[in-house]
Amino acid sequence: MVKMLAIDIDGTLIDFEQQNITSKVKDAVFKAKEKGVYVVLISGRNYYSMKRYLEDLEIEEYGITTNGGLVLDLKTKKRIIENDLDREIAIDVLKEIEKNQVSYSIFAGLHIYAPHKHREDPTIKFLAKEKDNVKYIESGMTFVEENTINKYMFVGKDRVLDAMHKTITSKHGDDVNVEYGFEHHMEVYPKSMNKGIALRGLADELDIDMKHVMAIGDAENDISMLKAAGIGVAMGNAIKEVKDYADYVTKGIAEDGVAHAIEKYIL
Repeated sequence: MVKMLAIDIDGTLIDFEQQNITSKVKDAVFKAKEKGVYVVLISGRNYYSMKRYLEDLEIEEYGITTNGGLVLDLKTKKRIIENDLDREIAIDVLKEIEKNQVSYSIFAGLHIYAPHKHREDPTIKFLAKEKDNVKYIESGMTFVEENTINKYMFVGKDRVLDAMHKTITSKHGDDVNVEYGFEHHMEVYPKSMNKGIALRGLADELDIDMKHVMAIGDAENDISMLKAAGIGVAMGNAIKEVKDYADYVTKGIAEDGVAHAIEKYIL
């Protein structure tokens, strides 16, 4: 019996281009909620980037943001679980980022923080479309010295990112993940931070055994939660590595794969 359902957003709940939840998926999620299942959105996005999808599905209990960096009580905004970069490592990584003159943003708590000098960067402008999502700061270094942060995201040419990947990994590879994101993007975040760890932490908080948890995803960062969940579901459009770890492969996003998985295991 499924008691908690964790759903990734991009490539799973919504299409990358349309950015909207289909009526069939929405209907299936509402029916799952009516059966008493906790529905949790779990994403690499921060809170304000996923807020409209939480509202669309009327999810008011819990959300997991920043690839597991933050488990949030949505009613109180209390941080149930939070994973931060070690401050000295965060400072050293930022020195490398600034030395290479790539544009960057800092994920910390509910918001994304970006230096004013990068506000015209296309990625920053895209993130800033969501109300209250991005806050601008004068100095990234001052911010990092004074605050805890969850992860960095930066944008640059491939050869620059490759060199940065090598440098950061050689210095801090035991403590951080250095991961390529979508085109020309890279992220640095704690080794202790992933969706599976966060999902297990929330299940413990709610006294739910992981065998009663179902997770649906499509990308590499979803593997940890598919492995942790009692039922791991890969989207039909998922990469092969994700499908290899899944208990079940549902239909693709264009065929409302989330709805089909919910109908199979919950309804």
